[in-house]
Amino acid sequence: MSAGTPVDELRERIASRLGEPDRLQFPSGWATSTSWRRAQAAPSTIGSVNPGEFDVLLGHESGKTATSRHRVLFAVYEGDLVAECDCDGHHFRDWCAHVALLWWKWSREQLGVTDLDTGETHRSPPWWFSVDDVEADRADADASQPVAADGGVER
Repeated sequence: MSAGTPVDELRERIASRLGEPDRLQFPSGWATSTSWRRAQAAPSTIGSVNPGEFDVLLGHESGKTATSRHRVLFAVYEGDLVAECDCDGHHFRDWCAHVALLWWKWSREQLGVTDLDTGETHRSPPWWFSVDDVEADRADADASQPVAADGGVER
């Protein structure tokens, strides 16, 4: 018996498989990684396969290597952003340029990501969403010093 909508079908498929999908975690130094740089600089095309999976065509920065296609699960599932790619990079490091590209596009409001629990599509990470590893790479603010909204001009 079919679960109904494509969102329901994907959610049911994920729920019935062995093991949970990988929660997106950014590796140490991800912001300077070659995967992150490639995601921003290489020619790419993203196509939706179903509500939670994308086909990602991603070339290389130099443009000399052929474009490769990989299937990427990239969706909100049980309150977490889950990301899995069929490429070797993701298999061995849990991080790859294909996942990085989807994060790059989503965080810049250029990709719709489906919440498999609600069926809602988010055009950017919602206000309630947080990925701890993203925050860890940011400089810590000194909470003891008040922040003035004066445009940076002391008065």
